[in-house]
Amino acid sequence: MALTLTFVTFLPNVYFAVNKGASLSPYLNVDPTYLNQGGAEFVFPTDSKKKRSWGEQMFSGIGTSYMCGLAVGGTWGFYEGLRNPDGKTLKLRVNSVLNGCTRRGPSFGNSLGVLALMYCSLDTLIGKLRGGEEDAFNSVGAATLTGMIFKSTAGLRPIAIAGALGGGLATAYHFGEKLLNSRGHSITTPNWA
Repeated sequence: MALTLTFVTFLPNVYFAVNKGASLSPYLNVDPTYLNQGGAEFVFPTDSKKKRSWGEQMFSGIGTSYMCGLAVGGTWGFYEGLRNPDGKTLKLRVNSVLNGCTRRGPSFGNSLGVLALMYCSLDTLIGKLRGGEEDAFNSVGAATLTGMIFKSTAGLRPIAIAGALGGGLATAYHFGEKLLNSRGHSITTPNWA
């Protein structure tokens, strides 16, 4: 089986035998079947097992939470400004809407950002204390502790409610993820391969 591969060099008539008759790439004159080895492609073989570091997870979690909180709070303030206008003229009504957006948006965004910071930090800390274990128990424990710490100045009843809410949300997330995985879908892992 004679194969043909053309390399661009300073000697224009240098050819190497690669795969005569196969369809060659129009750009490099290389048979593309030799380049595709199947599966996901990584620069180093160890990259397929790497996960995002705690810093990457923290920054993406905090940024996403802050932006979502800003959008939800801004929408809430927009609705309040439209529902309760401060004046009769258009200028006063627009001012009322803007005041509502700037009152609710940043405060709600900051609260969600702080929650994300506490959750990511506690999730990493619990994982380190458990010997590098990464599973649902870390997440549920971190969410429970985050809720409890977030409402720690409000008394015992709000602490218990916030802890139960955080743990319940994390548990529901993990059960939903398991349900989707059992049906062949995924929440967190994109199928790039």
